[in-house]
Amino acid sequence: MKTKRMINWIVGLSLFWCTLSAFGSWVYFDVNQAVPDNDPTGLQNTQTLSGFDPKIDYVEAYLKLSGSPDAFSGDYYVTLIGPNGGFSVLLNRVGRTMSSSLGYGDNGFDITFSSGTNDVHLYQNYSPVFDGQFLLTGTWDADGRNVDPDIVLDTDSRTAGLDAFNGLNPNGNWTLFVADLNQNGTASVVSWGMNINASIPEPATALLFGLGGMGAWMLRRNKVKSKEAMDD
Repeated sequence: MKTKRMINWIVGLSLFWCTLSAFGSWVYFDVNQAVPDNDPTGLQNTQTLSGFDPKIDYVEAYLKLSGSPDAFSGDYYVTLIGPNGGFSVLLNRVGRTMSSSLGYGDNGFDITFSSGTNDVHLYQNYSPVFDGQFLLTGTWDADGRNVDPDIVLDTDSRTAGLDAFNGLNPNGNWTLFVADLNQNGTASVVSWGMNINASIPEPATALLFGLGGMGAWMLRRNKVKSKEAMDD
């Protein structure tokens, strides 16, 4: 019975560890600041995170960027910089192609970025949905094109997605950078946020340590029993 209870305890501990590893926490930041028009110096907003486990499993991001009726979503260049390395291009002149140097003419975003979804750079190809303020909604994959915004195209390689943060420590300063790189129209960053999914040592490691300890205990227990039997 004692052995069975110990096995149940080890398995329960490993399942609890799995739960901790899968836990995610959304954090949101109100900004409500204008983005300088046609200015590559842009707007930066830095926020400090603490209390997270030390290894990022994956990150999701959120952005609400509103534009005036004459603003173009294709004007914006948006990046996210992590505290311990890692750099992601969330938006890079969306809609810009060889046949469209200005990109898409919509005027804002209220979207979540999540790896493995449709490429936000080409969102008009995926039956996009807009809210009552004509902001793009839904969940999209980060643009990821780490290319000069003046020459970026849809055909460029996507090397700077949100997976750039995987394995890094999330605690510290995170910086959102937003630039409006074309004249006409005004934009404001309303808010942004992140869903940090981080973990401590992998559950499999914890389970192996636990089972190894249980095995050592059982071996010692059997040796003691054998010795007692010989003494008798």
